[in-house]
Amino acid sequence: MTTDPLVVPAITAEQREAALEQCVRAVAHFQDIARAVMPAVLAAAEQLSTALSQAVRQLQDAGLLDADGKPTRPTDRPAWQTPYGPPTRRR
Repeated sequence: MTTDPLVVPAITAEQREAALEQCVRAVAHFQDIARAVMPAVLAAAEQLSTALSQAVRQLQDAGLLDADGKPTRPTDRPAWQTPYGPPTRRR
């Protein structure tokens, strides 16, 4: 038996069939899990979508966003200035 990782060991037809059956069972198991989980994921995604749409609508109603979702008011400070005020002078 070689230890070269590029050499694929020969397997018997029975071993190949057993491996194929295991793969088929694993795929079926994953499909069952996906079918069980998918309704909950879809429900959560719909709730998130509704909440985000409502938040955007409220921001538009308040006049903070335009129809494209961009801010309607200019910022109250220059772009280089942080929210904490102007930078301190170095001594």
